[in-house]
Amino acid sequence: MGLRILLLVSMIGLWFVVTPASTYACSCAPPGTPLEALAESELVFRGTVTSIGPSDEPGVLRVDFNVATVWRGAEVETISLTTQQDTAACGYPFEERVEYVVYSWNGVDVARCSRTAPVEFADEDLDAFAVPDQSIALASFPNSGNGGLADVESPPDRAAAIAVVVATGAILIGVAGARMYVRRHDRVRNAAKVDRT
Repeated sequence: MGLRILLLVSMIGLWFVVTPASTYACSCAPPGTPLEALAESELVFRGTVTSIGPSDEPGVLRVDFNVATVWRGAEVETISLTTQQDTAACGYPFEERVEYVVYSWNGVDVARCSRTAPVEFADEDLDAFAVPDQSIALASFPNSGNGGLADVESPPDRAAAIAVVVATGAILIGVAGARMYVRRHDRVRNAAKVDRT
């Protein structure tokens, strides 16, 4: 009986360990064009990082900017955004005193999956935003609200997690079955020895 309970608890624990939410590392959809990214973001600007520090939320950094140009969002001189501290959790690796073209899908957070990049690598974005009127481009691309992040529970991730759970469960059941067979065989052998004496 104890072996069955151990087997059940092991399988339940294993399920929580290998579910896609636990194994999820930053998975990005391919970035669109600058105009598509502009349309899918609530805030897009050019600015220099003035400071990086911890935020009120664990594992999240606060990044302060001096803003030079705003292409989408409120016209401000300074702004603070957040990003995950860990790049594996899609945090953007900002550096102080570096100028960036920044895309924030929700006006608060910046993800590594966005088109955010140092200005020196953002020529395509700067050229696209030099066009005077972006209103037609913005109307044709609704804000998807995910900042370029791939779906966390994508079918391949879930299928892989299920396959791992099933395989591990089969191994555990096989081991438990073998142990039960050995115990039963030992009981029969011991009973035969007792009958002979």
